[in-house]
Amino acid sequence: MYSNHELQNVISGQAVGDSFPYNTNDETEIEAHIRRLYHYINHMPHIVCEAEWNHFGSGYSSYVEFYCYSRKDVTVVQQKDNHRVEEREGIIIAVCRLAPVAIMGADDRYRMIHSVTNEEVGRGYGSLLDGPDRLYVGEELQNTAEKLKAALQIFGFELMDAKSMGAPLPFQTIIPTIYRKPGEYLYMDALFYWED
Repeated sequence: MYSNHELQNVISGQAVGDSFPYNTNDETEIEAHIRRLYHYINHMPHIVCEAEWNHFGSGYSSYVEFYCYSRKDVTVVQQKDNHRVEEREGIIIAVCRLAPVAIMGADDRYRMIHSVTNEEVGRGYGSLLDGPDRLYVGEELQNTAEKLKAALQIFGFELMDAKSMGAPLPFQTIIPTIYRKPGEYLYMDALFYWED
């Protein structure tokens, strides 16, 4: 785990870590490294990986969120009025932009698609930042999870567990997060935060 000083650096937007590219504190190098991981995962057989690179359209996100799933895990759950709703069972990976760490958990995502134009017109999904109890992958997705863990390891990312991420932060600070209030912060909040 990181020291209090390192966590304060991450909270203030500075990269920490002894390995390249985090030891450079160069945002461009770090982003390129995360993109290489993304492309590596997308070239894995039977896995589709979607990424949110643009801070969810507003504010700042200390992580890049990947959503990885198998094409066989896409189900049409509703077809009505020129629209179809697809459910995709998969795995969220949050890859930190400021330290060589990641977290992982399962999610079901929904997408509404216009049947004629094939355009996405709506979506629904969860977030790992709700709490450490979200850092769980069930038996049905374990095969995919193992492949993703191996990819993270190849690229030098440590996969953090729910127990360590759920520990209370041992110092007072202000974290730009929408998920918890001051005094309630967890280790997870210091490394993975999104300010809308």
